[in-house]
Amino acid sequence: MCDILAISAGYNYTPGKYLPIFAEKGRRNMTGWGIGFFREHEAVVEKSSEQVFDSDQVHESFQRLARVIDSRIIVSHVSCPLSGGSHSKHNHPFSLTFLNHSWLFAHVGIVKNIESYETTRDPRVDAGVYTARILEYLRDRLVEIFELNPYISFLHAFRIAIRRISEEFPGHYAFFLANESVLYSFHNFRPLVILKESEKIGNVLIVTSIEDGLTDQDWHPMVPGNGSFGKLLVIAGPDLIYSEDVS
Repeated sequence: MCDILAISAGYNYTPGKYLPIFAEKGRRNMTGWGIGFFREHEAVVEKSSEQVFDSDQVHESFQRLARVIDSRIIVSHVSCPLSGGSHSKHNHPFSLTFLNHSWLFAHVGIVKNIESYETTRDPRVDAGVYTARILEYLRDRLVEIFELNPYISFLHAFRIAIRRISEEFPGHYAFFLANESVLYSFHNFRPLVILKESEKIGNVLIVTSIEDGLTDQDWHPMVPGNGSFGKLLVIAGPDLIYSEDVS
């Protein structure tokens, strides 16, 4: 199974501590990696089809990025064969610009038949993997909703989009959708774990699909409720500002 990590901070943050640990913990996923962050409010994505952890060390480019990234939001993904494709363009995160923001998206899980989805909007994600179609589907529904009602809150619109994709394309979802200042997370089949670091170490909140967390600290599992579509989280800076079982 692939793994994802997101870091949200109240200031521009350099993830030299957590990204290498994430890579080492995800060493079983050996078909590529990606890191997304923001520079001047624009999403920047670095990817590789090479193994994230090899010869007992983290990939050199991955380590370098961990030392130089300076962003409030950081999203990373380590790939497994089931994520599809071996070219670096197939690796997450993906990025799209819509609703006046540049967005990052990363996903783990299996969603059947989503490959059949064809967007009619531009831009499109240049990748032939189903995660790209998930992002396009969510973008399309969100834009449609705001075209009908420009005064709706993004959270309400996102909740509607989640319900619709869950009904039209049921499957296993665990994903991050983030702009330059807010991180949205949804999962319905495996717990994500979160940790809020103390201000002495760094005023940040970390979310990952690595079940035991990245350190020996007290990582808190966020488990979807029975009978719901899944759990929706909204994170701004180092704070979890909203948590809901979408029903």
